[in-house]
Amino acid sequence: MITEADLDFHNKGTTEFDYAETMFLIFSVPEAGISGNAYVLARPNAGICLSSIYLHKGIVPNAWQADYCDAPMHVKCPEKLSDFTLSNGLSVKGSNGARDYRFRYDGRDGLCRFDLDFEGLMNPFDPLDPDQNPMLAKFGGDTQASTGAGDSWSKGHYDLVGQITGELELYGKSYRVDCVDGLDRSWGPRAEWDSAPVSWMHMTFGTDLAFHLIMTLDVKEGQTCYTTFRFGYAVVDGQVSAIVDASVEGESVNLLGIHRVVRITDEHGRTWEMTGSAIAAAPWHGAYTSFISFQSLYRWTMGERVGFSNVTDVIGVTTLSKRLSRLGSKWKGAA
Repeated sequence: MITEADLDFHNKGTTEFDYAETMFLIFSVPEAGISGNAYVLARPNAGICLSSIYLHKGIVPNAWQADYCDAPMHVKCPEKLSDFTLSNGLSVKGSNGARDYRFRYDGRDGLCRFDLDFEGLMNPFDPLDPDQNPMLAKFGGDTQASTGAGDSWSKGHYDLVGQITGELELYGKSYRVDCVDGLDRSWGPRAEWDSAPVSWMHMTFGTDLAFHLIMTLDVKEGQTCYTTFRFGYAVVDGQVSAIVDASVEGESVNLLGIHRVVRITDEHGRTWEMTGSAIAAAPWHGAYTSFISFQSLYRWTMGERVGFSNVTDVIGVTTLSKRLSRLGSKWKGAA
């Protein structure tokens, strides 16, 4: 169970140099085709922190064509994560049992600013808590197998959806932000080498209906293939239920998700099927050299319901090299 204490560091007594704590917010201005994120990875044992602010408008095939990227490597690690300000201009404050957050950013170059409130529509979902996640037992209690992200989420992780409201200024133009999307936190030793390929998915249709899925993925013949459902939840009229089965079919261009069909079954036997078409997409790897996050902002449809939210397919660069490089694709161990 996630509590207020989980807003702060969990590294008391640890000595691992690669111990890390992360926070990730993704948001959008769908009517303008803008998707953005704010990311922090702190290594308190090493006293350092990396932060990334990344925004793009529309379909952007190459990272250097994104509209804005601020990813200093490194800045000083804050003393706490519940309320901090970094030297790159990002401030975050969490409250209400790790349910609500305020993100403020004022870039040093004057090109990007935002002031965003994240109001959680639910209490944080802990995939390592068997009372919240029945899929944990189906993977025999193996936290790496059940989360699907290697060492990144296996020691501590939570995820939630919320309504994100506020203002964004980008290249002198102001935008009103009002979307429903995801936020997560993770902690524990993590090598950040060849990240296990997973899709971090949010499908939202307003404050009364939202979904989150984690799917393992692979790359075959240049296309992203979604393989094994790991965990997820549905939020229906404020009530949270665990997802127990899901499948994803998708199409990608240069590994950027363009189209996908998602089918979901929750613990109460309810089923949903939704279709997404990308209105914005870009590869994000300004914060890391070890993986690329292929982000897409989708327009989701399900019957008469329409919504907008983000998906990101996270794939280690070494995995990509083994699948797609001239030498790796010919190697017998590539499959």
